Amino acid sequence: MFARSHRLPARLLAVLVLAAALLAGAATLRGAEYDEQYTLLLLSGTPRPVWPEAVFTAREARAAEQGQTSLITIAHDLRTPDVHPPLYFWAAAGWRDLVGPGLVRARLLSVLLGLGALVAVGFIARASRIPPVLATLFTLGCYGFVYTGAIARGFALAQLLSLCGVALLLRAERRGRAGIGLAGGLALGAATFTNYLA
Repeated sequence: MFARSHRLPARLLAVLVLAAALLAGAATLRGAEYDEQYTLLLLSGTPRPVWPEAVFTAREARAAEQGQTSLITIAHDLRTPDVHPPLYFWAAAGWRDLVGPGLVRARLLSVLLGLGALVAVGFIARASRIPPVLATLFTLGCYGFVYTGAIARGFALAQLLSLCGVALLLRAERRGRAGIGLAGGLALGAATFTNYLA
């Protein structure tokens, strides 16, 4: 898929296994951030609890993260007290329904999205005549990539969609296919619907 020889896919697979271990380790070991707690509370239907007006225990905080909410409520709660695009939070809600609540479980969505982003980097590298394994290793060595691939925020999804958009546009240019270019444009648009920094 990425190269003309039979050895390169095995190398790329090895990079992806290394990336999975690195991102999963970072997702498991790093401390919680405020923005991640915001994600967990939003997904439970408590987007902006009133704090720190009074002391609250870890048990109370964990209980606040256990509720359920709808995609419409998530969109409403993002518009009312804050301004974040909803696509990541909708995806995270679906992921939560699949794997259950909890910070590390929420972070694993970003791990999977980060692995997808590395595959997109490989496609972009190949289209640009850069060795895909080298490009993916270089990307994996960047702190910003590991950070975005290990926290429960929309950065990994925005990054994946942006990279897929670029890969599709490069492919459309090479093959002269407008449909592929349209898909690339849609992926870039979806990235901005995921995180306003995209």
